Amino acid sequence: MNKENVASADAIQEKKKFPGGNQNKRKKYLLVAGVIIVALAAAYLIVSLVFQNRFLPGTTINGVACGGKTVEQTEEILKQETESYVLTLTERGDTEEEIAGRDIGLEIDFGNELEQLLEQQNGFRWPASFSNGEELQAEQLISCDEDALQEMISGLSCMDESSMTDSVDAGLSEYIEGTGYEIVDAVYGTRIQTSVFYAAVKDAVTNLQTELNLEEAGCYEDPEYTEDSGEVQTMMETANRYVGTTVTYEFGSSSEVVDGSMISQWVVFGDDMSVTLDAEKMTEYVSGLASSYNTAGQSKTLVTTYGTTVTVPGGNYGWKIDQDSTLTALSGYIEAGEDYTGEVVYSQTAASHDSQDYGDTYVEINLTAQHLWFYKNGSLVVESDFVSGSVKAGNATPTGSYRITYKQKDAVLRGQGYASPVSFWMPFNGGIGLHDASWRSKFGGTIYKTSGSHGCINLPYSAAKTIYENISAGDAVLVYTLSGTENSGTSSSGSTDSTDTSSVNAVIDAINAIGTVTLESESAISNARSLYDALSADNQSQVTNYSTLTDAESAYAALVAEQEAQQQAAAELQEAQSQAQTVIDAINAIGTVTAESGTAISNARAQYDALSDTAKGYVSNYNTLTAAEAAYAALG
Repeated sequence: MNKENVASADAIQEKKKFPGGNQNKRKKYLLVAGVIIVALAAAYLIVSLVFQNRFLPGTTINGVACGGKTVEQTEEILKQETESYVLTLTERGDTEEEIAGRDIGLEIDFGNELEQLLEQQNGFRWPASFSNGEELQAEQLISCDEDALQEMISGLSCMDESSMTDSVDAGLSEYIEGTGYEIVDAVYGTRIQTSVFYAAVKDAVTNLQTELNLEEAGCYEDPEYTEDSGEVQTMMETANRYVGTTVTYEFGSSSEVVDGSMISQWVVFGDDMSVTLDAEKMTEYVSGLASSYNTAGQSKTLVTTYGTTVTVPGGNYGWKIDQDSTLTALSGYIEAGEDYTGEVVYSQTAASHDSQDYGDTYVEINLTAQHLWFYKNGSLVVESDFVSGSVKAGNATPTGSYRITYKQKDAVLRGQGYASPVSFWMPFNGGIGLHDASWRSKFGGTIYKTSGSHGCINLPYSAAKTIYENISAGDAVLVYTLSGTENSGTSSSGSTDSTDTSSVNAVIDAINAIGTVTLESESAISNARSLYDALSADNQSQVTNYSTLTDAESAYAALVAEQEAQQQAAAELQEAQSQAQTVIDAINAIGTVTAESGTAISNARAQYDALSDTAKGYVSNYNTLTAAEAAYAALG
């Protein structure tokens, strides 16, 4: 088909749409459409102009629907909401109370906030607001009558003092045998914190909140510690560790047990959930142990060698608990939860907890008979006459139950007006003790009444030596009197002998053999002494050079003492030099003085100041220390 034919066909079709080719009808349609569009546009503009002074549809301000309302209308609506405002208080125990806005003079003032919100909105977007309304917040000034609010709050049931209950912190139960302690939950009371409550109510009112939960707002005086508090959990763990401890103290065949039932009486819980032990109650317990088991100072019952039973007065012998140390140890066991089985801490011990505390090793001294026996493990080791303290001079040996304090060879006993060298010294009552008495030729009988010692038990050499070699510090010495056992005879060993010339001469020769006394003379002196002490009293009186023996003993004792003093001085000198070397090294370690040298200088100074005067004399580089101190000070 050619172009002319196509054009003719289009013309025919156009005529079919507009029969008769009526162009006027087409124009009419176009005109109507235009009118409608103009009308819609006019309506949109008119409505848009309306929303220049009104809030768009779907708008809420502070939760109140204000769409289509003017500022004045919106403010009125919001004020009406305020007038009907009620704050509901939710209290513990599912109780509710209300505070009405009208009762507290509640007022609202928006200032120009609503005008500003209106100016910020675009009135031309009102069609979209039907499906997408805005939620606006207007700052407002809410005020109320403070006095009325205070009065309203004071009149609430929850503020009735008589109905308030106090909160109680979580804690621990009573001690449960076999279980220990369990946590007791906290109790939440209803006592109001007035200032907090008032502030919470005022804040709710000024923000027009309709509900206030007092518990959530922290208005109650709640427990400081709850069952979930770490402090409470720790308190339970600590307390159960304490009562889970068992301490068993053994006293021979008897024992005392400290377990949970007793410890629970000592446990003290603090308000801060601390756990401590009642020192006073524990002290009472340890004091009770001492009252039950201490025997020092108490009289003893003794079945004497004669078969007669006597009561020996109390002295320093016996068990004595160190109460302070025992208390410290007991506290340590409990706090650590450490079980313990054993003895308490003693400041002094004895031989036995059962029967007589002195056991079967002791020296039995009968002052009346001036005779003693030494038993070891129940067997008699030696017995001998002796001379005790002079009654005439007022130095009578006191009776009592004592303990060997220590033993020493070759001692010099000193007192007012005398210095007596002895070979075997065994004190048991202060300065009173057992020892040999080479100056005496006779023992026993009634010598003690007029020519006795200063209080000591003077013994023959051989008896003293035997006791010394078998006795130990701490062994008992039981001193008593027993009428009817007096012995008027005197001897060196309980009997008398005729003169034995050969034995006497042997002693004289042994004494002469000592010669010049040196530190190597101990054997010769001891040999001569043994031979002499083995003689009877009568034979001893025949030894013409006895004073040579005693002089040799004194000279030897002096040499030993001098040697010991020299050795002590040498040891002290060596120690001083060793200590000084440590300080010398510390001073050398300072090196070049810098700002970081303070610690090294202070360390060296402290070590030097701690030295003895003797040791300081051996610090060869002391000037280096003082120079370093001056240099460090100059650094500022």
